[in-house]
Amino acid sequence: MEIREAGRVDIPILASLIRDSFRDVAERFELTPENCPTHPSFCVDEWVEKAMDRGVRYFLLELEGVASGCAALERAGDEACYLERLAVLPACRRRGCGGALVAKIEAEAKAAGAQRLEIGIISAQRDLHDWYAERGFGEKGRKSFEHLPFEVTFMVLEL
Repeated sequence: MEIREAGRVDIPILASLIRDSFRDVAERFELTPENCPTHPSFCVDEWVEKAMDRGVRYFLLELEGVASGCAALERAGDEACYLERLAVLPACRRRGCGGALVAKIEAEAKAAGAQRLEIGIISAQRDLHDWYAERGFGEKGRKSFEHLPFEVTFMVLEL
């Protein structure tokens, strides 16, 4: 397993990984381009490119030389960073990829001087909530957004 910082040349790979990794979530929660157009399962190259343009850093995980997962780190002020787009292809799950990506993002956030790492997840995704809790994230709050067909749970890891 190898994790490296992704560059612009990796944008098509990242968009594809994100789409393919989140497809099962979209199916589970009946998300469509009509009811949730910004869900990661509908990711296109332009989204990744625009994120990189505003300073979001992407990391690509390869298993045996094959792109199998990714995660993004966004600075959110002086004290916090956001963990975004944590994506592992379904065939590669339960092999430590997600945990390795979270550890990499955590290390990068610490190196950047952040005091907190924050995420947002679909509240009804209790299995994911528990997975993050096992890694030290605590629930910070919940919120409904008019443009989303689900409630969001915010979680934070103190660094």
